[in-house]
Amino acid sequence: MKTQPCRRIAVSLCGLFSCALIVPLTAAEKYENATPWSYQKILRHPVPAVKDAAWPKDDIDRFILARLEKDNLHPIGDAPRVTLIRRASFDLRGLPPTLEEVERFVRDSAPDDVAFAKVVDAFLQSERFGERWARHWLDVVRYADSVGRVWNAPFTYAWKYRDWVIDSLNADKPYNRFVAEQIAGDLLPATTVLQKRDQIVGTGMLALGSVNLQEGDYEQFLLDQVDDQIDVVSRAFMGLTLSCARCHDHKTEPVSQKDYYALAGIFYSSRTLPGQANRSDMNGSGYVDPEMLVDLPTKLDEAIGPPQKLPEGIHSMDDIRALGNPKTTIRYDVDPHFCMGVIEGEIQDCELAVGGDPHDRKAAPDRGKLGMPALPPLPKIPAKSSGRLELAQWMTQTTHPLTSRVAVNRIWEHLMGEGIVRTVDDFGITGSDPTHPELLDHLAIRFVEGGWSMKKMIRTVMLSRTYRLASTGNPEHADAGNKLRWRMNAKRLELEPLRDTLLQLSGKLTLDRPEGIQVAGTGGKGRHGLTRGLLGIEEPYRTIYLPVVRDNVPELFSTFDFPGPTQIKGQRDVTTVAPQALFFMNNEFVEGGAGEVAEKAKGDVKAVYRLVLNREPSGEELSDAEALKREVGLAALVQALLGTAEFRYVF
Repeated sequence: MKTQPCRRIAVSLCGLFSCALIVPLTAAEKYENATPWSYQKILRHPVPAVKDAAWPKDDIDRFILARLEKDNLHPIGDAPRVTLIRRASFDLRGLPPTLEEVERFVRDSAPDDVAFAKVVDAFLQSERFGERWARHWLDVVRYADSVGRVWNAPFTYAWKYRDWVIDSLNADKPYNRFVAEQIAGDLLPATTVLQKRDQIVGTGMLALGSVNLQEGDYEQFLLDQVDDQIDVVSRAFMGLTLSCARCHDHKTEPVSQKDYYALAGIFYSSRTLPGQANRSDMNGSGYVDPEMLVDLPTKLDEAIGPPQKLPEGIHSMDDIRALGNPKTTIRYDVDPHFCMGVIEGEIQDCELAVGGDPHDRKAAPDRGKLGMPALPPLPKIPAKSSGRLELAQWMTQTTHPLTSRVAVNRIWEHLMGEGIVRTVDDFGITGSDPTHPELLDHLAIRFVEGGWSMKKMIRTVMLSRTYRLASTGNPEHADAGNKLRWRMNAKRLELEPLRDTLLQLSGKLTLDRPEGIQVAGTGGKGRHGLTRGLLGIEEPYRTIYLPVVRDNVPELFSTFDFPGPTQIKGQRDVTTVAPQALFFMNNEFVEGGAGEVAEKAKGDVKAVYRLVLNREPSGEELSDAEALKREVGLAALVQALLGTAEFRYVF
């Protein structure tokens, strides 16, 4: 456990023992004693020399190898090509490689470096890349298709933001732009109407919060909404828990309550339009109110605001109730010109709430006037602006010590299994220290100098020799926990690639997107009030397109560690529980898929191994598999292989 610095106020003798009154340091005092590493400037560290100069493929490898050599350790051998292409395919597309892709790579006569680069480049260009990596990001920004809590109203346009993330990643939108559009897409310049509409959709991230629509105190509701926005922006982009300063100065970070409300003023001056209204501000009716949506502009110079009215159709929970709460499923209608998001509101600083009490207020600090040491100051906010544009500019400037570090650490975590900073959402004093701080800075600099390209950074990491190491262990190795990266970590497949792979193996997977909102229900309590998804696990769509309804997540999701959709979760938990094994043993979804694979294999045991595990069976495996096939049939063999660790893990 990491201990915090403290002051000794008094010392006295108590019998034979010395006792001390220990008083914790304030965050400011801790900062004065030693600047936390994450607040320090990003430095260009010299690339270290290594003894085994022939081993590295990239400067990444030199940083890794130098640290290993310091402890007289050495990396394990490289992974074979069959293992490597399966690893790359799941990491980049969330699906296994095809038989043709495996054979092409294995038979490629080019050197390993050249052959693997061709594989990585092809996978990065696939549209499946955006679907795979968008899910990583949606975990971070607490994506859901309903608000949750007391009144679980559907987000009728959340799917637009989800698709925006997918398309942005496929287009390799520069990360600094990706960040800025989610904070201030409505305020950024655009050269075309389509670009302007697209970046407004990006602000949907700020409108996805789980808030209490039944909150009778509207000021409390607003402050809760602002707090959610501060929390997601600070943790997703900077790895800082700034929302902890809502009621008092931060206990561990150099962040005062005054800093919090200087930041709160930015969102307090913005108008959040999620598609439903808080009841105390509704003027009587309507949960999908035209005043609570964004009307996407059709001209570059058109003002951005809510639509005048909704077109004919079913748009709100009130519309469904007006039909007498019919038992049949009623779909919500959507309009291509609408989205959820955030626009400029009534410009005003946010008064400091004493102890978080919305009705006990002190003088409001100036919007954006942060007193956080070491971080660069925010640009001056014009009197008639919320400050979201300036916040986006501040967060994406090249001198900001956190944004690029947090981003490359998230990339490293998804590819390597653990981040250089293992607490990927917490770069603060209570978070983990980096295992390779110089490498983290090296990657952050390369990321920015490479135009903030996520695909370029992913490619760089994957072509390193460190990524291409085998995952086999060595009981004699001193670094058993692999802290220093002498081998690859085995990574268990998450829910999405597991389910998508089962669909692909059975030949049922469609790569189409479902159209519009896939959620129904009135969100409230009572017999007809349930909000529910309209696509179940048996549907042929990729899992990222299945609706995520807060407080009503499918059991399969929770079985395989899908994060709670109100959480900011950059790294998922990995549990091992009985229902996971039972799913592969008894679930109809698995049994049906196993039958389809067996039929596709046409009685060929070797074909089953190629399809399920992407490799040939050994002689002993082949003999045992043939015996099992004769005894219980080929489908049972398929199901047995689906339940193995080799299928469920990427090595």
